Amino acid sequence: MKIRVAEYNMEWMKNVFVNGIPVNTPPDPAKAESSWNNDERLTMKSVRLAIVLKELNFDILAVVEGPDTLANGTKTASGQMDLWMQTFGLDHRNYKTMEGFTSRGQQELCIIYDADKLIVNHSPESKSSFDEPFLVDTLEQSIQEQYYHFRPPLEAMIKRKDNQAKLFKMIVAHAKSKGIFDHVDYARYEQLSMLNRRKLYAECMHIRQRMDKWLQEGDQVIVTGDINDGMGSDFYEGRFGKSAIEILLGSVYEPDLIVKSALGKPKLGKYGWSPSSSSFTDTITKNWFTVLIDHILVSNGIQISEGTVLNPYDEPHRSNLSDELKKALKEGSDHFPVFADIEVG
Repeated sequence: MKIRVAEYNMEWMKNVFVNGIPVNTPPDPAKAESSWNNDERLTMKSVRLAIVLKELNFDILAVVEGPDTLANGTKTASGQMDLWMQTFGLDHRNYKTMEGFTSRGQQELCIIYDADKLIVNHSPESKSSFDEPFLVDTLEQSIQEQYYHFRPPLEAMIKRKDNQAKLFKMIVAHAKSKGIFDHVDYARYEQLSMLNRRKLYAECMHIRQRMDKWLQEGDQVIVTGDINDGMGSDFYEGRFGKSAIEILLGSVYEPDLIVKSALGKPKLGKYGWSPSSSSFTDTITKNWFTVLIDHILVSNGIQISEGTVLNPYDEPHRSNLSDELKKALKEGSDHFPVFADIEVG
């Protein structure tokens, strides 16, 4: 079965809703964009995100930074996303939204899928659940430390709609940011950098444990999301001798359990990595650089016919996208979507 899998960090989607209702105040055509009020800007963010999603034409989409779910259930990420899709013209396919565990803060993980083609169910493991504290040895010193996922990864079972045959299991993650957003001196910056990296590794080690279990049971697996890391990206990977993505990819000593990147390894250039799905300004040097931190990883039984980042600054997309789509990609979010056409089952 051919399926288009996509992932998109939609950058604080909660901001385009008020009391669970999408803001929908189209700008006055006579007004310059610089003079739009806040509601007009939020409406145009939604319009631009919808343009991108229509271009992706996905069968299943992992949404990072979706709208909030309240603990009392009066407002859910999935309900808001379904209403948003109806409001902004994404009802051309029978798209439905599913969410997982509620996060400890803001921003939820969701899956949007074509309900005419797929059955998608939240299927968390009862043992070592992603919404509970867990123990891992991040420093490989035979001492386990306790961590928790600030945003519990979403676990889903994906089946065909026509015959309900199981296709694959899927994890959507938004792993710990490596960024430091406090005003600190260099000594404190170094300390926080090390702690943040260990938290990132811990989250990915926990996800990898789940992947191992599924792969050993014979399931096909896809892991996607904003992992906040890449291969060979910075100094701390050299210091620790690993990266979060390499943890998720698996061990060379267990080749049957290795997963592969649908996007491949990016190349380092003058301004960072290419392909890239986002960009940052270095806290210390103030240099701007590009990064590939949004990933799609698939097990060996899944065939990939194409994997790409829809980036308006990179070839081949830079030259063959419409001006409307380029603007939507640049201004809809601070990330660019990734997608892969796969065949499974």
